[in-house]
Amino acid sequence: MDSGVGGLTVLKEIVKVLPSESYIFVGDQANLPYGQKSPATVRRLTKRIADFMMRQNVKMFVIACNTSTAASLDYLTAQLPIPVIGVITPGAESAVAATKNNQIGVIATNGTVKSGDYQRIIKGLNPHTNVYSLGCPDFVTMVEHGEAGSQIALEKVRQQLAYFKGKPVDTLVLGCTHFPVLENEIRQAVNANVQLIDPGISTAQNVAAYLRSHDQLRDPNVDSQIKEFYTTGNQKEFTQIADQLLGKQIHAKHLSLGREDVIS
Repeated sequence: MDSGVGGLTVLKEIVKVLPSESYIFVGDQANLPYGQKSPATVRRLTKRIADFMMRQNVKMFVIACNTSTAASLDYLTAQLPIPVIGVITPGAESAVAATKNNQIGVIATNGTVKSGDYQRIIKGLNPHTNVYSLGCPDFVTMVEHGEAGSQIALEKVRQQLAYFKGKPVDTLVLGCTHFPVLENEIRQAVNANVQLIDPGISTAQNVAAYLRSHDQLRDPNVDSQIKEFYTTGNQKEFTQIADQLLGKQIHAKHLSLGREDVIS
């Protein structure tokens, strides 16, 4: 699940390593953006989606949203009878492994930055690391409006990331699943030597490792493969951006979450 289409960047990485698995994706566009909401509100919204997923008999719940991971991971891990995987710890681990000078930047939503989770986990892995965090909520809006690749997007990204000029970061965590969609713009806005970390890649590796180690991979000879996409917002807008991100045409159903879920 994700607050919108950004989590599809995580799904794309999961499909690369586990092409035979079934998956259900929910983008909660009706409640976007999550990054400006309180942790309690984000937790409630995520729990509604988790409840829907459980009724679909899923074997794992991936929170493909950094803000939601910060607010909900521990809570849902205790609540659900299935494994719950978030994106922050995998991203932090990748950044610590990648940095050469222990100077790491993190760009994320305001909610993720306020949680302090990236800084806490990175410092826990390597106490000698300096972490520079920046909230970039406008990046989410640009992606949801399909502005990635435009000159306007490049100029906005450059303005925001001017914060890192003069700072010695050699590694930058894209701490929101929407941000890899703006990778080209971000690369042009930071020092050429800065390594970009997409937490979706290491999250996908964690998903695959868990399913393999627990003998839970889908048996293609027994189970039919499911590929379902839902949005709580505008189906047409979701589908247009999803087609671009995934490189193929999909069909998204509209989902109204409530006591009785309504799908159309």
